Parts: sequence; structure tokens; C-alpha cells
Amino acid sequence: MKIKAIPTLVLSLVAMPVIAIAFLTWRGSFETKELKNYGEVTPFKLTERSGKEVSLETLRGKVWVANFIFTSCTSQCPLIMMEAQKVSKALLFKDNFRMVSITIDPMTDSPERLTKYAIEWKADPFKWLFLTGTFGDIKALMHDGLKVPTEVEGVELMHSSKLVLVDHLSRIRGYYDAEDSRQMKKLLRDSKDLLKKAF
Repeated sequence: MKIKAIPTLVLSLVAMPVIAIAFLTWRGSFETKELKNYGEVTPFKLTERSGKEVSLETLRGKVWVANFIFTSCTSQCPLIMMEAQKVSKALLFKDNFRMVSITIDPMTDSPERLTKYAIEWKADPFKWLFLTGTFGDIKALMHDGLKVPTEVEGVELMHSSKLVLVDHLSRIRGYYDAEDSRQMKKLLRDSKDLLKKAF
């Protein structure tokens, strides 16, 4: 019995590293791939629904997701807000995460109007920011800062269904379409991954 046991033990010792390597390779294929870097967000200053100024420095050190809405919108905005709400709720207890909704109709969407809109969506006032400002500042943030198309067929400030993921170093790491459920799931996964790696 002892003579037969020795080859078996040797085979087991040889096989274990092979199995371990195969397992790690298999597991690695399912891990999140390194996200692209689309460049840094350029500096900006806008007004939050609370009346406080919010700048790029305010959000530096945070992972955040930007989206574009206006309070009188009845087409894409409800879907965008619903998807943003899901992500915000899933990451509610992550201190270093912020959801950032930016109006593209600053003439109408005053801080007071945005406050009412935020309450309707049960947005946490500390974790979900609603920003307004001058038309020029918002366009600059969209086009230059977040690199989102702003003009099409004569429309100077185009609405976008894209949500933009920004990491703690203010680098743009992804664009996700609110109308695609698979992309929304990926947004949540990628947000969690950035939070895990940074903090």
C-alpha cells in the first residue's frame, strides 16, 4: 500500500500548481478589464440646487457619474433619471461616490426648480448633485470638459442620453447609454470597480 501511495502523492503535488494556474487564468478572464482613459475633465464652476458653488475641485477625490437633464423634459429624462436613481441607490453608502445631474436648460432650471425636481426623484442632497449655471458654462462643461456632443442640426445644446463615469483623479473612464440596460449594468460594475481600486 505504501509503495502505491508514493506515486499518487507525487502526482498530486505536481497537479496542484497546474490546477491553481488554470483557476487563476479562468478567474482573471471574468475580472473587469482596465477602463479606457478619455482624458481629464477641464475645470468648471456651476451652482448646485442648494445655492452652493460646485467646481471640479469639489468633486476631485470622488468617483462620479454625470448625466444631462432638464426639468420640463418628458422624453428621455425620466429614463435617464430612473437609471441614475438605480446607480445612486446601489452606491448610497459609498462615501466617495457622487451622482451629478446637469441641466441643459439653465434659463428655466433655477436652483429652486432643481430642488423641487430632485425631491420628486427622492435624490439624496449630499450624494446627488443638481447643477445649473450660465448657458456658456454648461456648454463648455459638456463639450470641452466631459467631451459630449452638444450641437446637431442647428440645435445649439443637444440633449444626450449618455451617462459619463469620472474617476477620483477627474479622468473620464466611460460613456454609457441610459437606453441600454446592459450598459447601465456595466456602469454600476465599473463604478464599483473604480471605488474598490481607489479606496
